[in-house]
Amino acid sequence: MTKTQEAQQGTGKKSAAASLTTEPGHASPRIALWVLAAAAVLSLGGVVFSLYRLTGMADGLDDTGIMILANSLFSPIIVTVFAGAVAGVATGTFLRGPKQALTMLGAVVLGLATAVIAYASFSVDASIALILALVLLGSAIIGGLFALPRRSVTVTAGLSAALLLLAFMFARGLFESASSVSLFSDPLDEYGAFGTYIPFIAGLACGICAFLYLRRAKAGVKLLGHLLAGAIPGAIWLTSTVIAQIGVEVLLNTGLDEVSPLDSAFLSLSFQSQYNGSMTAMFAGAFCAVLAFGLLMPKAPKPNASEAASGS
Repeated sequence: MTKTQEAQQGTGKKSAAASLTTEPGHASPRIALWVLAAAAVLSLGGVVFSLYRLTGMADGLDDTGIMILANSLFSPIIVTVFAGAVAGVATGTFLRGPKQALTMLGAVVLGLATAVIAYASFSVDASIALILALVLLGSAIIGGLFALPRRSVTVTAGLSAALLLLAFMFARGLFESASSVSLFSDPLDEYGAFGTYIPFIAGLACGICAFLYLRRAKAGVKLLGHLLAGAIPGAIWLTSTVIAQIGVEVLLNTGLDEVSPLDSAFLSLSFQSQYNGSMTAMFAGAFCAVLAFGLLMPKAPKPNASEAASGS
């Protein structure tokens, strides 16, 4: 082998290695994936631990504990869906092999680990623990479906925006816990405005975040990719709400003989608010990402008359 061939081979290896991190449509930047993975693990561990601290009982859950668990089930579900999507896109990026299969494998492995931890935390009440474990396993697997699109850079942009949405939700929870705002007070009060406008503002922020990520990545993503990236946070929220409603129904049917009208009304109002907020955030995120793509992406310069004449 000549020196020229060796140099060409070395250049080919370097370009192949670079394509694993920067080539459009094949892999997302590794730094962003590491940040998302760390955030997903920390969020998932924190929310499962908080759920156990909130509802865990040495002798099993009583009726009050089951209602608290039902009212708190949405948070671990949306974090698990997010973590399943992150695990899927990271596995499909870092490991060699069939991308679609590796993506789902990563989501399943994370879901199984989360389910085992959840079951162990509530194992004193076997039926409740099994329902919780299955709900979180299903949430992680469904989250893996969000990582299946071919261009993983688009998914990573959407998940980065979804992380921002989770930060909004966490801040909202802190605000509600620190304030004296009541859900059943006058509908014209501060809570009504807060519940109406925050999802829209969060959606706009997610759309901007997705657009900025794709623009910085210089991946050549077109209009449809920006639309998908901006809609992913709201879609994760909407999917998590559907899973939570199913999980709560199964949980209450298993753990309680009868649900009081007040508890039933509270759950119904809560889910209605979640559906409205998720669809608002999904629309606002997609709209903002598309609008930013149309207004802020640099346009290719048009040839002037002399260049067109010389070309012809």
